[in-house]
Amino acid sequence: MDGTVVKARTSGGISLALCLCLLLAACSSPAAPAADTDDGPPVPCISANVFCAERVEIGEGVYLPVFRTHSLGGDDRITRGLIVVHGTNRNADDYFQSGLQAAAEAGEQDRTVVVAPHFQTSSDGPAADEPYWSSSGWKRGNLSRSEGPSPRVSSYAAIDSLVALLADRVRFPGIREIVVTGHSAGGQVVHRYAAASRAQEIAGEVTFRYIVANPSTYLYLRPERAEGDGFVVPASGVCPDFDDWHYGLQDRNSYASALESASIPTLLAGRDVRILLGAADSLSASLDASCGADLQGSYRLARGQTLMRFMDAFFPGHGHIEMIVPGVGHSNRDMWLSPVGLRSLFGS
Repeated sequence: MDGTVVKARTSGGISLALCLCLLLAACSSPAAPAADTDDGPPVPCISANVFCAERVEIGEGVYLPVFRTHSLGGDDRITRGLIVVHGTNRNADDYFQSGLQAAAEAGEQDRTVVVAPHFQTSSDGPAADEPYWSSSGWKRGNLSRSEGPSPRVSSYAAIDSLVALLADRVRFPGIREIVVTGHSAGGQVVHRYAAASRAQEIAGEVTFRYIVANPSTYLYLRPERAEGDGFVVPASGVCPDFDDWHYGLQDRNSYASALESASIPTLLAGRDVRILLGAADSLSASLDASCGADLQGSYRLARGQTLMRFMDAFFPGHGHIEMIVPGVGHSNRDMWLSPVGLRSLFGS
C-alpha cells in the first residue's frame, strides 16, 4: 500500500512507554491538519482505497498496513481515536467502512480518527517488510510468523503501536478518548487485549473503552465454567486445554506472559468493557466449536450472557457492561450502526 509511513516501535525490547517518549521527542510541533485539495485525498478520508492507507512501523523496519480517516501524522481537530479490528476474513477495508459510517451516523466524523489495521496471513500477499501471522495467531496476540520479516511482532503489540500514535499529544493535542472495538474474531482480540495490554496506563489522561462485539469466545479469569445456575471447575481430563490462553490464563503467549497471571484479572475487571451482543446471534456459522469454547456456551449470545454472569459472580464491581442489540445477528455493520451500537462507541 502507498501512503505516509508513520513509525511507532513496540517490539525488539522497546517498551510502549519509551515508544511514547520517542514519538514525543520526534515531533516538536503538531502536524498541521491536511486540507482538501484537488491533488490530495479528502479529510476525513471516506473510502478504503490507496488515499486512506498508511503503514505503521511496529518494529525495526517492520510495517503494519492500516486504513485511516485522518493522517496519523497528526491533526489538532481530533478528540477521539477509534481502532476497528477486523474479523476472521481479515477484511480490514469492510471494517474500515463500518467504522467511518458509524462515526458519520454519530456526527463525530470530523473529530474521530478511525483506524482499521490489517493483520495479514501469508495468503494475503504481504510485502517483504510486512509481518504476517497464522490464521489463529493474530487473534490470540501471538508473534508474527518466523518466515516473515524480523523482528517478529505480537499482533497485540501492533495495536499498542497504534495506541501510542493516537495518545501522542504532539500529534493529536485534542485527543480525549481511545475506543478499541472488534466484531467476531476482532471481538476476541479486543477482550484479550483489554486484559493484557498496559497501553491504557501509559497513555496518561486519555480515557479508554473496549467494545467487544459478538465474539466466539471470551477470556475467563478463573478456571470455573458454567454448570446449571452456578460455576464449577470442569472435571479433570474432560477438556485438558479449556483454561489455556486464549480461553483462560494458563500457557500464555509471550505478550500475555509479560504480566503476572494474578495481575490480569485486576486489569480486565477494572477496565471499561462493553459486551455488545446481537439478540439474534444464535447460529453456529464460523463459531468456535472446540472443547474449550463449548464450555463457554452453545452460541455467541449465550456465551456473552454467561460471561457476564461469571464476572458478576467472581468480580463484583467489575467494569463489564452488557449491551444487547435487538433483532441483529452476526453483522458488524448492523451492530455498530444500531442505536445501541452507536451509544457503545460514542456515548458515555
